Amino acid sequence: MKKLLTLALLLCGIAAGAQDFEGTFTQAKTLKISGRVIKSEGTLSYQAPDQLAMLYTKPDGDYFIIDGPYLRMDMRGVTLDVNTENNKTVRAQRNAILYSIAGKYEEIAMEMDADCSVTPAKDGGKRVVIKVRTALPKGYSGMELDYKKNGQLRRMVLEEFGDISTEYILNVN
Repeated sequence: MKKLLTLALLLCGIAAGAQDFEGTFTQAKTLKISGRVIKSEGTLSYQAPDQLAMLYTKPDGDYFIIDGPYLRMDMRGVTLDVNTENNKTVRAQRNAILYSIAGKYEEIAMEMDADCSVTPAKDGGKRVVIKVRTALPKGYSGMELDYKKNGQLRRMVLEEFGDISTEYILNVN
């Protein structure tokens, strides 16, 4: 019985530890009208449930930070500092990113009023495709999420209504 309890506590500890991670990422933003691709990269740190820091090394100095309800960013000189509790559009985008990392894609679909399909990947992981039902002037029109067999997010594509697609590849330690 003691061994079983120890094993259960160890597994809970592993699962809890899997919620926090650090690593690197690459980003490719595609402007569909022109076909221009803007590449970036950097480091990332996630602490469940609502702490995310993406610090860019290319271009150096850019950042994207979610700190509880706050979303702060500086991308090529365009800055944003928003309390998402007061901004429905930015809150939905914040939540979509955090829920993606946490594997809560059904919650993304509900919040975005979207359809969600899940298919198995050849490596034992899964691919999730989310498409909104109604077009909006701003925000995400869809998402494509690839998860490893262990449930960790490895790739995220954010489709915006303005014909911009951004792909993130996560390399987590």
